[in-house]
Amino acid sequence: MTVRRNYPDWGAIAAGTLRLLGWLAVNALAAAGIIALAAFALGSFSLPLTMAQLANLTDRYVVASGPRQNQFNHIVTIGFTAAFVAVSFFRRAGLVRAFTTPENDHGQ
Repeated sequence: MTVRRNYPDWGAIAAGTLRLLGWLAVNALAAAGIIALAAFALGSFSLPLTMAQLANLTDRYVVASGPRQNQFNHIVTIGFTAAFVAVSFFRRAGLVRAFTTPENDHGQ
């Protein structure tokens, strides 16, 4: 009697991991784009005004106390997280589709 061992399908594991990493990377880049769009809107959709606003923000951030800097960091983190969750919500079908295999599609 021979013992049959089931080894994991490393190709499928690698493919699923790459699909998940790609989905996460696209969501992170889209969230960063939303934050950049918000900064651009702060400058009235003008590059020189946006740079002036960012320079003003930088000057104020550098002279702020530690707790104020932490508060600002917290606000930016919450904003990025909210943008990431929103993009992920609207792209959830892409995540499901990434993990379906052709034999599970039934010709659809």
